[in-house]
Amino acid sequence: MIRGARPTIRGIILFVAGAVLAGIAGAIGEPDLMWLGLFLCVLPLLSLVVVVALQPRLEYARSLNPAQLPVGERLEVVVRLRNVYPLAATTLELHDAAPVSLGGGARFVVARAFGRWDQAVRYGIQTEQRGRFLVGPLTARVGDPLGLATSRVHPRGEESLLRVTPKLWPLTEAKRGLGVGATGEAAPQRIGQAGQDDVLVREHRHGDDIRRIHWRMSAKQGELMVRLEEHPWDPSALIITDTRRLAHVGEGPSSSLEWTISAAASVAVKLSDDRYRIVVAGGSGTIYQPHQLTGVAQRQGLIDAFTDIGASDERELAAILAESESLDATGSLIVFSGQLSVQDAATLTSMGLRMAKPSAIVPDAGAWGLRSAEHGDAVRLLRASGWAVEQYGPGEHMPTVWARLMVRQAAA
Repeated sequence: MIRGARPTIRGIILFVAGAVLAGIAGAIGEPDLMWLGLFLCVLPLLSLVVVVALQPRLEYARSLNPAQLPVGERLEVVVRLRNVYPLAATTLELHDAAPVSLGGGARFVVARAFGRWDQAVRYGIQTEQRGRFLVGPLTARVGDPLGLATSRVHPRGEESLLRVTPKLWPLTEAKRGLGVGATGEAAPQRIGQAGQDDVLVREHRHGDDIRRIHWRMSAKQGELMVRLEEHPWDPSALIITDTRRLAHVGEGPSSSLEWTISAAASVAVKLSDDRYRIVVAGGSGTIYQPHQLTGVAQRQGLIDAFTDIGASDERELAAILAESESLDATGSLIVFSGQLSVQDAATLTSMGLRMAKPSAIVPDAGAWGLRSAEHGDAVRLLRASGWAVEQYGPGEHMPTVWARLMVRQAAA
């Protein structure tokens, strides 16, 4: 696609100078100077004709390497440009557009003579913001060799999608007790190899239905054993990610909100790799549900969900209960929060009553400059209710915080 040609500032100045010179020469009777002036006037017009007549026909293909990467890392963009019109003779100034958060794109110049040609141009992009971004389109300004005229060309090609994910920290193995089944049972024993003996059992506890007692296994073990066939061990976890705008401090990549999202994403991906079923809830409801996905499919689904999370305008954590059906079948509860109120802590405490070893990672009030004493009261309420609570500071290394939380989990 070609936009209308127009003279450059140099072309305009040359045209005006030629017109003035021709006018003065005509007034004083100097034909040679008048011809020179007319030539100077015609030259920018000829350049306009050349720019229009010798337009290149450009096609391009862009590749991002990689097309998905964590925030803060750098990628390489390769633009393969091709001219399919053999008579084109222009200088090309190209601009590959990109959002401001990706640096605004890149500009480069390609100078080619007559003939068809192919050329690859490379440039780098530093990612500074999480999200999905379109790179492109590519536009070109073509000019004549003297720089007297120019026009715009839109080469044929497509924009490219770039996914900038949260930072994913490598984490240590979660404690065994972190992910138990939806029934709250620990991993049961499998006794026997085949037939009636090939069942899942555990020791009898007070309140168990007598109809679930497996008498054959009880006789072999010398104590009452309970059948668990209908409740196989199915590790699952609910991850609450506090995305409330008012609960966080700072702006951009260094904010507590971005730290919280990256930390929650890291834990979710780690547990997914360990074959947990993950449900993620945020400040305005459910963010991710597994829908029977496991393995690589669940991992990518989690990464996509955390990539798209935005700040919420909700004021209370209780808002996540609006979609309570998605929070039922979970065995473990892990909360990544911003600043908490006592009411928030009470909400979490009530949820933790039916979860296994609930835990929370919360901001360190002093390190983040939080002046609300209520946050400290909320943390103490959680700990008094049996929660394992660990605090984080600005820019703190998530694996270190996670390791401390695992120590608290083991001591709980």
